[in-house]
Amino acid sequence: MGIKSKQIEKLVSSWIRVSGFTASGTSGVVTTVITTALSTAGDGGVSVPLQDASLTQVGVVVSGNNRVEIYDSTTKQKIKDTNGNEVYGRITSASNVYTLTYYVLVNGTETSYSFESTSIDFEFVYRFDFERLPQDFAVAVSTRNVAQDPTNARGVPIIESITVTGTNTINNLTKRPLYGVALIINQTYVSSAESPAFFTVSGKAITWSASNAGYSLATTDKVVAVYESNE
Repeated sequence: MGIKSKQIEKLVSSWIRVSGFTASGTSGVVTTVITTALSTAGDGGVSVPLQDASLTQVGVVVSGNNRVEIYDSTTKQKIKDTNGNEVYGRITSASNVYTLTYYVLVNGTETSYSFESTSIDFEFVYRFDFERLPQDFAVAVSTRNVAQDPTNARGVPIIESITVTGTNTINNLTKRPLYGVALIINQTYVSSAESPAFFTVSGKAITWSASNAGYSLATTDKVVAVYESNE
C-alpha cells in the first residue's frame, strides 16, 4: 500500500499569504490575521498550529529566515519608499504575540520603515510537516502574484502646490508618492535624491532641513511638488 505522508518525518518551509492588512507605523501585531490564515493553510484546507517553528517543530518562522514579502493590496506590486528601496518585513514573537516589523535596505543596512495607514498583503514563512504540506507550496506565490494581472500598477504624475505653514514647515502631500519627490521652490528645482538631503519624505509628510539646504522656508515661499502616485 506504500508509505503515507504522515509517516515521513520531514519539515518543509513555505509561504502563507495574508490579504488586506492595514499597516501603520513601523510595526503591527498580526496574531489575529495569521491565526485566521493558519486555520486553512494545510493541504486540503486543514488547519496548522500557531506556534514558533524550530528544527523539529512546525510553526511560524520567527528568526533567521523570517523575512516577510509585502505587497500593495490593490496593485499587488511590491511597495517602495521614496528612494526606490523595496519595503519588506520580519515576523517575531513574544508571549504568543506575533509582530510584523517593516524595513528597507539603505546602502545594505536594514533600516526601519514607517507606513501611513496602508492596506497591504504579506507572505510569511511557515514550516510544515510533510503530511500537511500544501501540494502547490512551491508555486503558490508565483500563481498569486504573477498569473493575476496587477491593476493600476503604474503611477500617475502629480503636480501640486504645497503650502508653507510656518518656518520650515510644509503641508503634507495629498497622495502617497511611489518613488522620489521633487520640489520647485520659487522656480528652483530640488530633488529628494540630493546629498545631503534638503528634505525627506515619509509617507505623505515632508520634512525640510534648513541646515542641509542652507536656507529656511518661509510662508512667503512658493512650493510645488512633483511626483508619481497610484492612489
